[in-house]
Amino acid sequence: MTGTPHVLIIGGGIGGLCLAQGLRKAGLGFAVYEREAARAPHDQRLRLGPHGARALYECLPPEAWEAFTAVGERGAGQLAYRTEQLGELLRLAGPPEDRPAQHASHLVDRDTLDEVLLTGLGEHLVLRGREFTHYEQAPDGTVTAHFANGSTAYGDLLVGADGAESRVRTQLLPHATHVDTQVLAVTGQLELTATREAELPAALTTGANTILSPRSDALFSAVWRSPRARGADRVVWTYAVKALACPDDVELFDGKALCALVAERLTDWHPALRRLVAESDPGTVRASRMRALEPVEPWPPGRITLLGDAAHAMTALGGTGADTSLRDARLLSSRLARRRDLVRAVGAYETEMRVYGFEAVARSLRDTRAATTESRLARTLLRGALRTAAHSGWLRRAMFKTAGE
Repeated sequence: MTGTPHVLIIGGGIGGLCLAQGLRKAGLGFAVYEREAARAPHDQRLRLGPHGARALYECLPPEAWEAFTAVGERGAGQLAYRTEQLGELLRLAGPPEDRPAQHASHLVDRDTLDEVLLTGLGEHLVLRGREFTHYEQAPDGTVTAHFANGSTAYGDLLVGADGAESRVRTQLLPHATHVDTQVLAVTGQLELTATREAELPAALTTGANTILSPRSDALFSAVWRSPRARGADRVVWTYAVKALACPDDVELFDGKALCALVAERLTDWHPALRRLVAESDPGTVRASRMRALEPVEPWPPGRITLLGDAAHAMTALGGTGADTSLRDARLLSSRLARRRDLVRAVGAYETEMRVYGFEAVARSLRDTRAATTESRLARTLLRGALRTAAHSGWLRRAMFKTAGE
């Protein structure tokens, strides 16, 4: 192929938009095709580590990067492991706060991040209401994307950034399958009013926590602050439990019923944790099974590739989905900018992406299984190891190789 390639990006999530920014910065042609006709609020905050921050720094134009650093909450990497009575097992500090912003951790509102990523991308570059159905490839390598409304788009490379249920992946790698972890996640949010902030333990109103009980369940909490007045400050939580311990139709329960189900299982936990669940807004509470994408053997590089959850969907426990999607975008845009041979550029990207992407999937599955193991001995040993790691630097580094990257 000669000349500047034109890239079709299927999916306008954070990975797809970050790729668009990286290609724009490199002077490469692209268009983003998003299924939803209009942006919908996500009511979500993301914890981005140094990999995600570096990707944004390298892909965004300077004014957009400055906007991100102005709204992102620095030092979002702190995490404490605790017992069900809120006793501290181990506290992990995030990267040093004096690090440059592009090497630090950040907590950012998802809608704000979307706005930043859309900087300079007009309607002619981000086309909405385009539900991708399938692609075709001509003998000369040109790719045609087909959409449900009957429209088509033509390009030299098609990137599937269309999420965990990717239609691009289904066509490219029909043998790829999801792993059902047999773990149920119930998520919810508690508005952090002034009264609650004063009454709840500081452990629940600062940073993030992983609560490990002696049984086969765990709870994760994190504080969301609203620097741009998008709503009240909140504590968000996820309760993880073996699906077999819950009714078969639990995913159909409404928020009130789910709160009651979780509260019943927390009867011997710290009262503040029971309050966290009991007083949560039922409208924010939902249940879903945790799944991840089974890593597949390397496939030959070509004019179709994958990015983010389409390539390496992982569970939320120990997963770094947002970080890894942004990392993909940075890597792919840089490879395309450096190489004249499009397929070789894609091959170089996929070779590196599969290593860290599949490692992240494996880590998320390992953490999910450890958090919900039915082996009481394994849970006791894990809690003991965390207590020991609190006083042993080498053990802490061995257990958490990626902490503070």
